[in-house]
Amino acid sequence: MTYFKDLFGRLCLSRRWVAAQFVVTPLLILIGIAWTRLPEKHLWQVALTLLVPLLLAISVLELQAGAMRSLAGDDGKRVKMVWGAVSLLLWFAVVWVFWALLDWCDDQIPQWAGYLNSQAPAHARARLFTYDHYVLWMTILEWVLRWIVVPAKVIPYAAASAQCGLRLPVRRALQLLWDWRWWLGVAIAALVAVWLPGRFFVATPHGTVLAQEVRVVLKLSAAYLMAVTSWTLLLAWAAVLFGRQEPLPESDAGTELFKRLYESRRWVGAQFGWVLVWIWVNLARLYLSSVLRWPEWFSNGLTASYSILIMIVALVVQAGMMRNLISVPLKRVKLVWGTLAMLLWSVLFIVADSVQDSLHGKFLNWALVWVIAPVIYIPFASASAIWGLRLPWRRVLRLVYAWRWWLAVFIAGAIGALLENCFDGLRAWPYVWDVGLITGLKMGAVDMLEMGVWVLLLCWFAVLFDRQLPLKEDQLLSLGIAGTEDKNK
Repeated sequence: MTYFKDLFGRLCLSRRWVAAQFVVTPLLILIGIAWTRLPEKHLWQVALTLLVPLLLAISVLELQAGAMRSLAGDDGKRVKMVWGAVSLLLWFAVVWVFWALLDWCDDQIPQWAGYLNSQAPAHARARLFTYDHYVLWMTILEWVLRWIVVPAKVIPYAAASAQCGLRLPVRRALQLLWDWRWWLGVAIAALVAVWLPGRFFVATPHGTVLAQEVRVVLKLSAAYLMAVTSWTLLLAWAAVLFGRQEPLPESDAGTELFKRLYESRRWVGAQFGWVLVWIWVNLARLYLSSVLRWPEWFSNGLTASYSILIMIVALVVQAGMMRNLISVPLKRVKLVWGTLAMLLWSVLFIVADSVQDSLHGKFLNWALVWVIAPVIYIPFASASAIWGLRLPWRRVLRLVYAWRWWLAVFIAGAIGALLENCFDGLRAWPYVWDVGLITGLKMGAVDMLEMGVWVLLLCWFAVLFDRQLPLKEDQLLSLGIAGTEDKNK
């Protein structure tokens, strides 16, 4: 079966949900317009004003989730429709955040264009890099990001969420994002649904008032039909590409990575949990210090105690997660000894921090703290969390020399440094009552994003570690975990 036969076959089987897209959507739009006209004089009118948006949101979620599920088909593993619809809220929020950021960028285009034009050479400034050209280029870029890049990245995850809830087949969604057919479909849908209808209203109005009203109604109807048709076809195209994917190999490193993430979801949640607690305590301490005046000795003691407690919790969580990620079917030390063994390797970061001040150049400092130290620290500390100080040295050193491990740490270090630089450059909002609060929230956001990168890096290390050759007999004897079968015999 060809792609297009599969596409129209899915549309035919889902004809009820396809028809609902065309019939229910204008009804929801009319209800939304009527909601803006509701008076708020009586109590029941106020209650209706609050209830209508909730019902509209539920209807939109059910309509889109039902269409996505019907087009994708039932494989017997999908969640209930209510959970699939609720999970779409997450992706609506993601789109809203990106569009808000793009709205801000749209407001800044004139300022950015003027600055770039002033920095261009005199000859190029008058011909190629003019102010109008910069505005045009940035406007096109913003349009592409808004109507092609963001939908192309979000729709696969939203369609998978409608089927699987929050247990996303991340690898399949990523596989779709690498398919050129998907990007071509999104680009065509954006041109037909957004760019072409926008051209309808460019011409100068002419003729009688009645003729102009008829033209506006026809143009709006055509724009609506083109938008809904493009959206429905795009959902069906995503279902076709999902359904025609080849099954992922079980031994694939990426598949194993996300499998370990899911199996260790409790420890992953604990990683983010202690960071959230740390952010909350920092913000609470920031607020209390502004309203309370406690003695300096008490403040210093509280800060020291809090720092020690956070460090202990972080080490325990790190040790527990690594013990859960790495497959060790035989004997391992207790969690407390694994945590203390990890603490010894933390001296490496103290040494790196002390050496950092003597280095000249930002790149050398970044390479030492963000790349070299983690490349050495993570393998030895993770192995210590399992075996204490009786390490499989050859196996650990073999991983330290692996180029895949260096590449992963390099990428993670680049992302971490970029996050810190970007958030440090943001200016605090002027209308907030306390600049310190915004600074704390920014640093908290950086900490959460960096923790996500850290968790992925640890999972990738566990995948590389377990995919090495098994331990030899002499290594098992050095760990005290060999010969158990002979003793049992």
